[in-house]
Order: sequence, then structure tokens, then C-alpha cells
Amino acid sequence: MKCSQCKNNAIVFLPYSSKHLCEQHFIRMFDKRFRKTIRLFSMLRKGDRIAVGLSGGKDSCVLLHSLHQLQKDLPFEMIAITIDEGIKGYRAKTLDIAKKQCEILGIEHRVFTFKEVAGKTLDQIEKDDEDKLPCSFCGVIRRYMLNKGAREVGANKLAIGHNLDDVAQTVLMNIMRNEPARLARFNEPIVSDKKFIPRIKPLMLTPEKENAIYAMMKGIELERVECPYAHFAFRSHVRKMLNESEERYPGTKFKIVNSFLEIEDALRNKYGKTASELGVCPTCGEASSKGICMFCKMIS
Repeated sequence: MKCSQCKNNAIVFLPYSSKHLCEQHFIRMFDKRFRKTIRLFSMLRKGDRIAVGLSGGKDSCVLLHSLHQLQKDLPFEMIAITIDEGIKGYRAKTLDIAKKQCEILGIEHRVFTFKEVAGKTLDQIEKDDEDKLPCSFCGVIRRYMLNKGAREVGANKLAIGHNLDDVAQTVLMNIMRNEPARLARFNEPIVSDKKFIPRIKPLMLTPEKENAIYAMMKGIELERVECPYAHFAFRSHVRKMLNESEERYPGTKFKIVNSFLEIEDALRNKYGKTASELGVCPTCGEASSKGICMFCKMIS
């Protein structure tokens, strides 16, 4: 099959657009969409200092490389931060990849561990409280540490590798849990506070599979081992359901995300909070709207 854009042989087929692309045109399409997403949501400005949440997985590594490439045209600073949960047999491998990628690109890299911030590794937390799902602990602690870490390195924005699949999953999960207020703050914070570092998601309109394809084309090292706790998460069920729908009805994930973006402003208007409604966690000093923050409640 020939490429839809030229006479070269196609190596990628995109079912949602019925296009066959060669390597050159796939990379061109990928890079163009990456930059368009940044422009569409005004994610970056000249002089920004960006902390990149780098797990060592394909999405965060592709994000790191794409932002590094963008620096040629837009002057901004970048530093990578990695959260080490202390998951035996898993995190050491991805941490090694993260370090190597930063060395290749000449990007400063900082590592923050669950052990030093929470006093325990995720493995220890799961062992001490087997009644709770490890993913519930991990999500709260990781978000807390990414925000705090980004602030500590002087970043004014935190870039994370959430892709189209992640966004579609999050939308459905919050609908299924009847938590529309969470959707209101998904794309950008609904509070204004110097302790909250705004998050940007330049890959939010890029399918997960395409990140993997791009990484392979660019020679970016990949770790194919999944987190051992992933099967516990509600997200894994939603992921499976969405992938099945995408297989039968190509474009499903794009349609879910585009539908969410259409109603996002209405959700923010209804569920937004002002900075005056925020307090300070009496335990750790971080901003909190409910007294003791979730991080402190979980590790106590």
C-alpha cells in the first residue's frame, strides 16, 4: 500500500482517518499535531521553565524528545523530574531509561522518591494496608510529589505525558463515578494559588499507539513491562472497554475527548473555585480546600 501523501510505501495505517502513511509523513503529521495542540491550548510561552514528568515510559520519553525539539524554535527552559515509587522489579528499569534519555538530550534530571517524602515505598504502603487499592495511594502521592517537585526546581509549568487514550479514559471514569467537578479541573487548574503548578498535556490529542510508533521510528528506548499494580485500577477496565470500542468504531476516543472539550467551559463555570476558598494543610503546609490534604491523610 502506498502512502496517502506520496508514492513511498506506507508503514502505518490510521483507521480513524483512513490514511496510510510512510515514515516521513507519519513523523511530519505527529510533530505538526504536537505543536498544534500546544498552540490551541496556549501551553507554552517564551521564557517558561518547564518541569517534565518523566516516568521512563514511552509517553513521557516522547514528550521529552518533542519538547526538546521544540526548543529550537521557542526559547524556554526544561528540567525532567522522576517520581520513584519504589516498585520492586519495575521502577528501576524505567528510571534507568529516564536517566539515559536525559543524558542523550543534555537535560537536567531530578529524582524524588516515595520513601523520602512519604516515609515508605509503594510496596510497603500496599503491604501495610491491603484493604485499599495501591493505585489510589499512588495517584494521590504522585500528583502531590510532581507538583511539589516542579515547584522546588523553579518551574512555572508541569508537562505530563497524558495521551488521547488517557484523556478519554479519564472523561469516562469521571462520568461513571458521577464526578463532573473533577472534569472541570482536568485540563487546567480551577484555582489560582502559587503552590499549584499549572499542568500542560501536549500529547492529549495523540493516540497512545502513535506515541509507541513515533518512539520506535525515532529510536527512543522503550520499556514494555507494565506496572505490576495496574490490573488493580478501575482505569484498566475502562481502558479495555475503550479499546474494544475503538476497534469496532474507529475515532471513538477522539469523539469522546472532543465532546468533553465542547462542554469544558460550562463545567468550569459551574464547579470552579476561587483562590479565596483555598486553605493550607495544617500538617504539610501545602494548599488544600478541605483542611488536612489527601496526601497527609493517606500517609498518616
